[in-house]
Amino acid sequence: MNALLVFAAVLLVLALVATGLRRVPAQRAATVRRFGRYRRTVGPGWHWLSPMERTGKQVDLLNHHLHVPRGEGEAELYYQILEPQKAGETIERVDEFVAEEAREAACARTTSEFKLELNRRVAPKGLRVVRCALHLP
Repeated sequence: MNALLVFAAVLLVLALVATGLRRVPAQRAATVRRFGRYRRTVGPGWHWLSPMERTGKQVDLLNHHLHVPRGEGEAELYYQILEPQKAGETIERVDEFVAEEAREAACARTTSEFKLELNRRVAPKGLRVVRCALHLP
C-alpha cells in the first residue's frame, strides 16, 4: 500500500512538471500571463510555468518591417527586438509602439537624424531600428 502511494505521488509530481513545460521557438519571445494579466516575457527555449500561468502572444525577434505615414510622405522601417524582457508587455503590440514613436520623431529632416531619434526613443524597450528610409512625395 505504501509503495502504491509513493508511486502515485511521484506520478502526480511528474505530471505537474510535464504540464508546466512550454517551449518558445528560436528567434521568438512570448509573454506569460497569470489569470489573464501580464506577468513576464520569456525568450527562446524551454520554460516551466506554474499551473496558473499561460503563454500569451508569441512575437518574432527579427525581421520587423513597417510603413508609417509621416506628414506628406512615409517612413519605411526595419527593426529588431534585442532584449524582449525590457520590452515587457509592450512586446504584444510592438509594431504599434514603434509606429507611434516614429510618428512622434517626425521632426527629423534626414534619414540618419530620423534613425538616431527613433533609436533613442525605442532603445529603453530593448528595440533597435536597423534600417529606415524616408519617402517624400
